[in-house]
Amino acid sequence: MFKIPAIVCATDLSEGSNKSLHLASFIAKHYGSKLIVAHVIDLPAVTPYGETMVDPQELQLRVAQSAKEQITDILSDVPPANWELKVSIGYPAKEIQDIIHQTGAGLLVAATHVRGGIERLLLGSVTRKLMFTLKVPFLVVAGSLPLERTSLHKTESLLISTDFSPESLEAVKWGMDFTRVFKARATLVNVIESTQLNLILTTDPQKEKAVAQKCIDELTQKLLALVPEDLKELVTVKVLAGHPHEELNKFAILNHIDLIVVGVHGRGFIENLMVGSTTDRLVRLGQFPILAVRREQD
Repeated sequence: MFKIPAIVCATDLSEGSNKSLHLASFIAKHYGSKLIVAHVIDLPAVTPYGETMVDPQELQLRVAQSAKEQITDILSDVPPANWELKVSIGYPAKEIQDIIHQTGAGLLVAATHVRGGIERLLLGSVTRKLMFTLKVPFLVVAGSLPLERTSLHKTESLLISTDFSPESLEAVKWGMDFTRVFKARATLVNVIESTQLNLILTTDPQKEKAVAQKCIDELTQKLLALVPEDLKELVTVKVLAGHPHEELNKFAILNHIDLIVVGVHGRGFIENLMVGSTTDRLVRLGQFPILAVRREQD
């Protein structure tokens, strides 16, 4: 079991954003972690023309009082053993990273407002900035999800994805730990991308079924080798074929998955912004909570 001394849950106090609080509280109770609820007053909104419209300390105090009342009410039915509110003024991504560093938190939980089209591509979002820069796992909850899908008073099924890269292997470790802590069932999946599958099947057209089956068998054995002995009865493995984000999302729907665990590849922010990633696309679909794990670079 991983030690997570503190979990940060970031909220802008909107209805959608607050849906992440129940999930963060649930995880904090299972790991015995302190829950840090972070609310950042966006600096551009406070200083629209370069001049402070109100006294920052007065604003921070006023917002903190209102925020604590809201959060206490939200958490009244699933209160964590120990929680604290932190209100700050600044740029959200930077302030959240600072709070994680100051508190020694090992996990961030937050809801995202999924936007579409060119606006999302050009402007990005706090979620995207954090996803590709955080050194701790980031559990992203779509604000559009129904409350019953985000409160997760019980987590019974996990989908853990790996392409055997260092980032995804780090995600496997977290997925296995969640499986152990929540006593959940889990499926460990590898998705063969369509281009890879086509290459395999055209190497020997006369024996394409045998070639494909051999590939699947080899990948299945690699997946089984990643499952700890104490979890053999809880974890099954599966090899899928197609576009990873589509196959993972479809599998999650058909198998009533509660949480998807994936790795975030260590590409640059601009490259990910323009090209996207499996994790980014899953978050954009907004149908499941996503635990995004980014391997800390040496």
